[in-house]
Amino acid sequence: MGKAFSEEEKENIKEAIMETALELFHDNGTKSLSISVLTKRVGIAQGSFYNFWKDKDSLIIDLAAYRSGQKLKALEENFSSSLDDPIGFLTEVIYKYSLDLMIKIKTQPIYDEAFKILKVKKTDEVNQIEWLYGEFLKKLVSYWRENKAIKSADEKGLSNAFIGSFLFCLEHHLFDEKYFEDVLETYISGIVKKYIKL
Repeated sequence: MGKAFSEEEKENIKEAIMETALELFHDNGTKSLSISVLTKRVGIAQGSFYNFWKDKDSLIIDLAAYRSGQKLKALEENFSSSLDDPIGFLTEVIYKYSLDLMIKIKTQPIYDEAFKILKVKKTDEVNQIEWLYGEFLKKLVSYWRENKAIKSADEKGLSNAFIGSFLFCLEHHLFDEKYFEDVLETYISGIVKKYIKL
């Protein structure tokens, strides 16, 4: 019988698997990753992988969420700069975040693969990504309310601005390249203005 891991060990192992998977994806792409190679590199039994994820697709979604979570956490440190112009701040955050994601989808296999999986799955994986943006917006709106920067905000509507902008970026090839960024920014700005009352 295998050794039982403490909660701290589980967290450390999970992070080690994710960091190692990111390295392997970066080197070889998502298709070539084998769970046996990944677990061997981390130094755990192959079966231990399934204590954390049901399959490779679940790991890929978790990795995209992990990276997104890190970026959103960094944005939280800039909340104070949003007080003068909440609408402008959030519009810029979603716009830059979306363009950055579009570039990553084009250049980094992990993001391309994650969004291909998300397009065909309507499961907990999709909810996990939406939850991240929802939590970020909840913190931001709460910060604005505490500092009396806004009267009200529809967090679900704002969350849909994130999701909608990602869908735009996934289908950027359908737009005239010359106008794409303007169309994207206009879309985001319109949604944000609609759901924030100053």
